[in-house]
Amino acid sequence: MDFDKHIPLADLMALLSKGINAVNNSYASKEEIQEMLSLSRELHERLAVLRFKAFEASVLDVEATSEAELLDEDVSESQIDLIDSIKEVSLAEKHQHKPLSSVGEGLTILERANYTSILFSNDDTSFNDMLDEIDLCQTVDDATKLFRNSIKPSGRKEDIDFAMNAFEERIPRIFS
Repeated sequence: MDFDKHIPLADLMALLSKGINAVNNSYASKEEIQEMLSLSRELHERLAVLRFKAFEASVLDVEATSEAELLDEDVSESQIDLIDSIKEVSLAEKHQHKPLSSVGEGLTILERANYTSILFSNDDTSFNDMLDEIDLCQTVDDATKLFRNSIKPSGRKEDIDFAMNAFEERIPRIFS
């Protein structure tokens, strides 16, 4: 199969479904199984990229809302309505400010994957140990210091800074 061309996700799923039917009916060849492996790898990689893009978008959305609040007061009536609609808090944003019983509480799979990848160089154990240790801290400052001393970042500086800031925003919520 030629993977140099972009294959829509729906087509990837259809090809995988066809391959699964072949396997289930016991007539899949070794080449077809190898093709399914390649297709599933392609699907996995594309979904990982989409997951990361969604993570970036969720943080950028919060930043955009903050910037909108800084707009001049000399704004027309129609622009005020638009700004008001931007300021409406979504369900996800409401949960971003809710107190937590544990710093790891409510982390999505996407957030866990991004924090582990960017801040802990894909070391799940270190990330989970850090979560447990932060929960034992007595102050926000101690927890933040522990977090900063625990990380082993990898990747672009912008991604690291973004992930650090996003995680550090969670820390005070366990002391509320």
